[in-house]
Amino acid sequence: MQLRNVEKIKKSINIELENRINNHKKNYHLQLNLYNNESSKYENYIRGDKDLDEDNYNIEDKDKILFTHIEDKRIKGYINKDLNVISYVEFDKNNFKRCKFKDIIFKDCIFNANVFSKCIFENVSFENCRFYKPDNINIFSDECIFMKIIFKNCNLENSVFKECRISDLKFIESTLEHAIFSNVLIENNQISDCDCRGLKIINSTIEKFRFEDKNITKLDEYVFIDTIKLDKKYKKSYEEVARVYKNISKKLEENNLINHASEYYYLSKCIEHKSLTGIDKINSTIYWLLCGYGERPTYALITSLEIIFGFAVLYMFTGLSISGNVVNYVEVFSYNFSERNVVTDFMSCLYFSTVTFTTVGYGDITPLNLSVFLSAIEMFLGLTMTGIWTATLARKITR
Repeated sequence: MQLRNVEKIKKSINIELENRINNHKKNYHLQLNLYNNESSKYENYIRGDKDLDEDNYNIEDKDKILFTHIEDKRIKGYINKDLNVISYVEFDKNNFKRCKFKDIIFKDCIFNANVFSKCIFENVSFENCRFYKPDNINIFSDECIFMKIIFKNCNLENSVFKECRISDLKFIESTLEHAIFSNVLIENNQISDCDCRGLKIINSTIEKFRFEDKNITKLDEYVFIDTIKLDKKYKKSYEEVARVYKNISKKLEENNLINHASEYYYLSKCIEHKSLTGIDKINSTIYWLLCGYGERPTYALITSLEIIFGFAVLYMFTGLSISGNVVNYVEVFSYNFSERNVVTDFMSCLYFSTVTFTTVGYGDITPLNLSVFLSAIEMFLGLTMTGIWTATLARKITR
């Protein structure tokens, strides 16, 4: 990810997201027409009372639920140790609205082209479930809430999570290829040994996001995790976001995506800088100015040029001897300023500053008075900045 391309990438992802949703609607109506023509059956509507907490819809004895609109229902299965178990059920092209899924284990179920809107998932586990068929994706949208959820060995490829709130959710050994999370609040998300190639998270707030792998979570160059929204009132949020970026950077590096990893590492350091105070913040600022936290070799080059030009101006006032002629504008201002060629003198001082910074030192210009001390400082800075620039540039090139 290149930071300068963030808005362009987000725009393309938003277009892709809208295309997925529109294609889902088209496919749904196409399949519905075929279903109507072949079976002479129509959509089924099951509506509950939204004012009742226990208005249940029991799917214990069903093998397949097809083209059904279920609203304001609490989903139930058969009871096993205080948990509802729903297994080997195919949910095909259904719409769940304001439904509550609580204390449920879904086992070996198939979810095909379903839409979940304003639903609540609490203490729910999905085990060996499939949420993907080509052109038949599942969509979770319109303020769906996830609390204490586990997806284990599930296929959520191309799934869409839009305008959801996610708290304590775990993806374990699951596929999240090309899934899109848009405008979501992620309060605590764990990914373990998943396939996240092409995963995209945009316009979202992430408070905690971590990888806990026994093997390795797969990422690729198409992974995009947007710059995270910050709560500027609380410095703790800066620390959490910096930690998220570091976790992402580390995981990208493990997948040999070094350039992408460096971008997220740079973001983590920039966010971390905002949470620092005192000496730590001063040190961080210097580190950023010198080399962009080791990720921006151009910063070292720009800083070097600033040092050269800055010392050139100082030499004009502290004194240089150029072929027997003294350049010292402290004296010139007092006596014969009109006789001086400022441009020529500055170019001579700039030349001396350059050869001093690069430690070449031809000896045709001699520092006078305070300039001797300044030239020593500039030589030291030159050696340091050359080393920093070379190391940072070499690091970027070898990556």
